Amino acid sequence: MKILYAIQTTGYGHITRAKEIISILNKRVEVDVVFSGPKNKLLNIDNKVINHYKGLTLFYSKKGQINWIQTFFKNNFIRAIIDIIQCNTNAYDLIINDFEPITAWSCYLKNRRCVALSNQYAMLSDKKFSNSTKNKFTLLFLKYFAPTKKGYGFHLIKRKENIFQPIVRRELMKTKVAVKDYYLVYLPNYSIEKLTQVFSHFESYNWVIFSPLVENSSTLNNIRLEKINEKKFNKTLLSSKGVICSSGFSTLSEVLYLNKPLLTIPITYHFEQIYNASIIKQLGGTVLNELNLKNTKTVQNWLDNLTPLGVSNSTDSNEIVDRVLIDFIKSFTLEKIFTDSI
Repeated sequence: MKILYAIQTTGYGHITRAKEIISILNKRVEVDVVFSGPKNKLLNIDNKVINHYKGLTLFYSKKGQINWIQTFFKNNFIRAIIDIIQCNTNAYDLIINDFEPITAWSCYLKNRRCVALSNQYAMLSDKKFSNSTKNKFTLLFLKYFAPTKKGYGFHLIKRKENIFQPIVRRELMKTKVAVKDYYLVYLPNYSIEKLTQVFSHFESYNWVIFSPLVENSSTLNNIRLEKINEKKFNKTLLSSKGVICSSGFSTLSEVLYLNKPLLTIPITYHFEQIYNASIIKQLGGTVLNELNLKNTKTVQNWLDNLTPLGVSNSTDSNEIVDRVLIDFIKSFTLEKIFTDSI
């Protein structure tokens, strides 16, 4: 059996989740990989990468908001259409898609077997949230960004049968370290100027800020600025007293699993992050709409009352792989029986 695993590289979570799933798939089937989106140093997957499409990417303003004008004008939609037409999915029995638009659209138009495996699938399956949102345009955009006819999702809490709890990286599950006197900040869509302005206000607390905008690690009074490095980030996360982060699915999942006090700030107008933040709020967590000096009282209150949410759930990656492969074999067998009977 041969599988093509398609990964959206915009965002940290798609890549880290794919590494866990692919490591298990490799023991059972043959796997090739397709990337779509920006290139970065985290794309160190051992499997054969047959293509890295430019794909489609969301662009953000300095305030952390989605910039729809740049998103529509900086993406090369003509290139994406050509890639969709030329994408060769015929050599594979199944395509597993983590919110990757090129292979999803190619399979959709060519009637190829493609299943979603992403947290976006879980969000879009939540009818209550979909019906309540006022931003129907964003909902429609996400629905058709990487369309699939069948899928499996990830959610911060247990939902339907085909919606799993998060995957947590094995190194985080196995490693135990002493908690140190600092707080981790991961708000990648805010400028360094904005981050240092706000967190320098809390002079009696130590902060470690990770940002893709940092080129060289440095220290500014009570703030340590770190460039993105997976091993250093993991170590800092494990030993931190608490975490302030955006509302990306994987980071929230790992903070919850590690039972760390959490304050989250969703990217403005970012549909998925707003959804994730709403779940954190339901669980009793602290959510800010925006990082600025006006909200320092809320941050201080969080610091004064550090309390983990007590939600520490995860799903064994083996269970997910088993489910996807067994469902595929069942559907393939039923389809063959039906075809042979005609």
